[in-house]
Amino acid sequence: MADLYAQKFVKEFKEKRPLYEEFCGAMNKLMAELLNSKKYKHQIFYRVKSLQRLEQKIINKKRQKKIYRNLSEIEDLAGIRIIFYLESDKEKFSEDLEREILIVNIEELEKKSGYRARHVIVALNKKRLALREYKNFENLKCEIQLVSIFNHAWAELEHDWLYKDVHGIRTKNPEKYGFIKKQMEKIFKNYVRKLTSRFEKVAKQLPEKK
Repeated sequence: MADLYAQKFVKEFKEKRPLYEEFCGAMNKLMAELLNSKKYKHQIFYRVKSLQRLEQKIINKKRQKKIYRNLSEIEDLAGIRIIFYLESDKEKFSEDLEREILIVNIEELEKKSGYRARHVIVALNKKRLALREYKNFENLKCEIQLVSIFNHAWAELEHDWLYKDVHGIRTKNPEKYGFIKKQMEKIFKNYVRKLTSRFEKVAKQLPEKK
């Protein structure tokens, strides 16, 4: 049976989705220009949330006693992920971002395993909204995820294998699922975290970029 509460938001978002697609594309272009101007080594991806994922998110939040009053309270309808090769570049870009755009909220995501990412909710400031290419995007928000490359690679696999459980191991073989979870945590602690740290040490020995 359809959840009428969730369906109300899905219907509204379906009508506004073309605007969000335009907004997300514009934000992606803006971020790419900023990254390239500062010569950051990076990868960048963007997406607009699907109707199915939106419905599931609203239902899940409702179960957790989180009730949305309007669509604008859902801040990740437009999303960008920026992957940095160095953790220090992620930190530097965060500072650049604050100078260029309106920061609504910053969330530091750190899992028990040690995985770290920064989720920044942004909107266009008045100066940019005054420009013709941005004038239709007032009150729209975008979630920008900042993560280093080794954290990203580990998180993508962990998301599929454990969180989404694409192989169905959690229900078929809980003991094996628990074993894989512990293995993933060990990999992060013994390899991913150390790799990140060692590359940072090497980077500090290099001369400044020209």
